[in-house]
Amino acid sequence: MSISGSRLGRDLALGVAAGLISGFFGVGGGIIVVPILVIALHVAQKRAQATSLVMISCGGIAGVISYAIASSIAWVPALFIVIGSLSGAWIGAHIVQKLPDRGLQLAFGVLLTLIALRMLFFSPAASAGEVPALTALVIIGYLISGLAMGVFSAILGVGGGILLIPILIFFFGFSQLLASGTSLLVMIPTALLGATRLSRAGLTNWPMGLRLGAGAICGAFAGALLAFRVSGPVLQIGFALLLIAVSAQMIWRSARHEAPVDAPS
Repeated sequence: MSISGSRLGRDLALGVAAGLISGFFGVGGGIIVVPILVIALHVAQKRAQATSLVMISCGGIAGVISYAIASSIAWVPALFIVIGSLSGAWIGAHIVQKLPDRGLQLAFGVLLTLIALRMLFFSPAASAGEVPALTALVIIGYLISGLAMGVFSAILGVGGGILLIPILIFFFGFSQLLASGTSLLVMIPTALLGATRLSRAGLTNWPMGLRLGAGAICGAFAGALLAFRVSGPVLQIGFALLLIAVSAQMIWRSARHEAPVDAPS
C-alpha cells in the first residue's frame, strides 16, 4: 500500500531523531519513539512498542558498526548477554500480550522518570575499568543481565540499553562507551525477536517500523560519531528534562485511562 510523502517524511524524521539518541547514548531509541507514537500519532501502546522494536533493530546495526570501528564493543561478553536476552525477549513478548495498555503506559512513564533522574544525577567516570575475566560467576552474571534486558525490552518496547548499560558499568567495570557499544550489539537480535514474536499477535507494524528504521540508521551513525567527540553534559540535562516532560504526559494519560487507536500503516 502506498503512503503519502508527508507520512514517509514524518516517519523518517522521527527515526533520525531516535537514531541520534540511540547512537549517542547506546540505547534503542524506543524511549523517544514510543511516547511520540502514543501521544502525538495516537497509536495503541502495545502496537507502538512492537513497532518500535523493528526500528531499534535497524538503528542498532548502524551504531554497532561505528562503535566496532572504535573498538568499543566487548564481543565475548556480548555473546553471553545475547543468550540471556533472547530468552528474556521470548518471555517478555508473551507477558506483554497479557498486560493492559493502562498499566503499560504507567510503567513506561515511571521508567522514563527513573531514566531522567539517572541522567541528571549520575555521571560515569571517564576512565574505564578492566572488563572482568570470564569466570563462571561472571558468565552467570552476563546471562542474568541479558535475561532482565530481554524481558524489559519486550514488555516496554525499548532496546533495553537503559537497563543494561548501568549494569555493565556498576557491576562489570565497563566504561560508558564500551557499555554503550556492547548494548547496541545485544539489542539487535533481542529487539528483532521481540518484534517477530509480537507480529504473531498482529501488534507489529512492519512498514512503519522499517520506515522509522531507515531514518534511525542515518541518525545512529551521526549519534555514535558524536559520542566519541562530545562529553555531552548539557545534552544529557536537556534530554533528561525532555524525558520528565514526556513521562509526566504518559502517566497523566494512564490516569485518565485514554485508549489510543491504531494509526494506519
